Amino acid sequence: MNEELRSEIEHLYRIEKFMESMTDMEELLEVIISEARAATNAESCSLALYDEENDELYFYTAVGERGKGEVERKLKCIRMKMGTGIVGWVAVNMKPANVRDPYNDPRFYSQVDKHTGFVTRSILAVPMIRRGKLIGVVEAVNKRNRKGFSERDEKVLTVLAAQAALVIQNARLYEENLRRARLSALGQGIAGSAHCIKNILNGIDGGAYILELGIRREDMESISRGWNIMRRNIQFMRDFVMDMLAYVREDRKLAFEPADINEICTSVADLMREKARDKNVDILLNLQPDLGEMLMDPRGIYRCILNLVSNAIDACDKPEGLVKISTHLLDAGDRLEISVSDNGCGISEENLRRIFRVFFSTKGSKGTGLGLAVTQKIISEHGGDIRVESELGLGTRFIITLPVERKMDVREGG
Repeated sequence: MNEELRSEIEHLYRIEKFMESMTDMEELLEVIISEARAATNAESCSLALYDEENDELYFYTAVGERGKGEVERKLKCIRMKMGTGIVGWVAVNMKPANVRDPYNDPRFYSQVDKHTGFVTRSILAVPMIRRGKLIGVVEAVNKRNRKGFSERDEKVLTVLAAQAALVIQNARLYEENLRRARLSALGQGIAGSAHCIKNILNGIDGGAYILELGIRREDMESISRGWNIMRRNIQFMRDFVMDMLAYVREDRKLAFEPADINEICTSVADLMREKARDKNVDILLNLQPDLGEMLMDPRGIYRCILNLVSNAIDACDKPEGLVKISTHLLDAGDRLEISVSDNGCGISEENLRRIFRVFFSTKGSKGTGLGLAVTQKIISEHGGDIRVESELGLGTRFIITLPVERKMDVREGG
C-alpha cells in the first residue's frame, strides 16, 4: 500500500470514528474540514452552505493555518449570491473546479481576498450533494507545494464533502423532527389547558347562575351555595395556573430553607379536613416524631403533599374512606420517606404507566392532569424520587423519597 493511499484511509478512518462519537454538527464539520485541509495539504479549507430561501451561499466554518483565525472569522461573515465566484460556479453547476491561477480565471471573486486579506494562489472546490440536492461547497485553498491541487486531491475532497453533506442532512432531519415534536407537544398542551379551563368556566357559570337566582329571590341558601361553587372553581383555576407555571418554568430556582416536614404534613391535613369530611373521609397522620428541621423548598414540598392528599380524598369512593400521611427516616438516616395512601378505588396497571404524564388524568373533567406531573418535577428538583403502588379496589400509595440535608450540614461544609 503506497503512502498516499494509506494517508487517505487514515483520514477517513478518523472521521468515521468522530462521526460515531460526536453528536454536535458544528464540531463534526470542523473535524471534517480539518481532515480535508490535512488530506489535501492546503493552507486553508472552508465549507459554504446553501441558503435555499435567499438563494445564497454563506461560509459556515473555516480552518486555516495557526495564527490566521482572523481570516477565518472574516470569511464566515461573507454571503454570496449563487454563481458568484468559483464557489458559486461549483454550486450552480454541481461540478468540481480545480483552479491553479485564480486571478486569471473569470469566475474568481477577488472581493473575498480584499475582505479577508488572504492571497489566493490555487483553489479546489467540490459540491456537497445529497440525493441530488445541493447542500453546499467544500473549498481547499493554496496547495502548500505551490503546484496546485491534483486529481487525487479532488477525489479525496469529494469523498469528504459527501461525508459533510451526510452530517448536515442528518442534523437537519433531527432538527425538523424535534421541531415537529415540540409543535405536537405544544398543541397537546394547548388542547389540554383549553379543556381544563372550559370545565372550570362551566363551574363558575353554574355557580354564578345559582348566585344570581338567589339574589333575585332573596334566598340566602342559594346565594351561599352559588358563591361556594364559584369560590371552589376560582381556587381550582388558581391552582391550575400555579401548576402550569411550576411545570413550564425551567429557570425556576428552589428556595431552600430549614423546615419541619411534620409541620408541613399537619398543615396540609388541617387544610384538607373540610373537603375530606364532605366525602366522609378520615385523614390520619402517622409522623415519626422529632425529625427536626431539614433543608427543602417548603412551599414546593407543601404543594406536592397537597396534590397527593387531594387526589387521595377524591379516590375514596367507600362509605368509610381513609387517607394516611406518613413520614419516617430510612435505615441509614440519609433519606426521608413521605407517603400518602388511601383505601380508594385504586389505579389500573395501564393508567399507572401514564400517571405522571402531563394532562393525563383519571378524574375526567374534575382533573387538570398537571398535579402529579408538577409533583414529580418538584421532587426531582430536590434530588428525590416519587413512585406509586396501587391495586384496583384496595387503594393507592404514593411514596416520596428525599435526600436529608440538615442546616448543620451546610454550616459544616462552609
